[in-house]
Amino acid sequence: MTTFFYPEQAHTTLFQSPAWHQAWHHSWRPILEQDPQLNAISVAGAYQTWASLKGIIPVCSLVPFGCQGPRLGSMRSEYWHQVAAIDSRPPSIEGWLQRALPFVKHQLLLPDVQFNSASHEAIRRFAAAHKLTLLERNESFAYAVDCQSQSFTTYLAQLGSSSRLKLFNRRKRLAQVGRVRVVNRWPDITGFIEQINGFHQSRWGRPCFTPPNRIFIEQLLTQLVADGHRVDLSTLIVDEQVVSVLLDLTVNKRTYNLQGGFLESRFNGISLGTLHFGYQIEKAFLDPDVLAYDFMAGDGKNTNYKEKLATLKTQLVDLALVKSRWLAACYRLNAQKNRLLD
Repeated sequence: MTTFFYPEQAHTTLFQSPAWHQAWHHSWRPILEQDPQLNAISVAGAYQTWASLKGIIPVCSLVPFGCQGPRLGSMRSEYWHQVAAIDSRPPSIEGWLQRALPFVKHQLLLPDVQFNSASHEAIRRFAAAHKLTLLERNESFAYAVDCQSQSFTTYLAQLGSSSRLKLFNRRKRLAQVGRVRVVNRWPDITGFIEQINGFHQSRWGRPCFTPPNRIFIEQLLTQLVADGHRVDLSTLIVDEQVVSVLLDLTVNKRTYNLQGGFLESRFNGISLGTLHFGYQIEKAFLDPDVLAYDFMAGDGKNTNYKEKLATLKTQLVDLALVKSRWLAACYRLNAQKNRLLD
């Protein structure tokens, strides 16, 4: 697997797009204004949130707008490398950190920063220059398929035999079951969300989107289309039954798979979710305006299917810039305790 690429110079991922931030403020700003443990600081492009360390010690964290944090369960925002522009000129990372620093009471949290990226290095330098303790926590990997440097046929050939079978070859077996269609259900956002919520309820015991994240996703999809991006409410249908759904968003030459759901064990020997990915990945390869199909971070329920299908990956880390000396001491003591228990 080759090294993951993400063009930081573009500075506009899905998660830093105006649509993402407008939808985030639409759904989460009222909660920031109502909860006494939360405080929006517009001039810093961030919010303060109070939570208890080990259920005992109150800690105040500063978190960028658009990102989830303690007490605020918004959707995960990945590939953090720059906050959204407050005006028409996006600030540099150093400039934003400098502006946010006066509002850091105990710590500044930056979720899902690419490890060893230019952004990561800039944050390290800033922490050292301002004598902040920098902690790297909650490591994960994000995965993608490079859709530019090879053909879909070549991509299939390099997969393991089992992955190729699930992603592509089982199409013939599915076609023997009934008429197969893959359709974009846009603009039926409500019906699509109800479908994906139903699949998640059956598979995970809880819906995928609940308020206010349902409000967020509805606003996001509408705004993305208004801004000229593409939304694919991809629905795999066998005869007249919906068997799989994938929420794919194409922003600045990258298709992000934000969510998905499918019927488990509907057809013997066919992994409907993986097969549906095959149709969507092939679609991305055939589109000259798409550079990559992005699975993003996270593992599957039973296996890490993303790693088996991806050609690119990157490591993500949550960063904490700790200003409080007593909090930094608590973190160090906890780390020592964990090492002793290993």
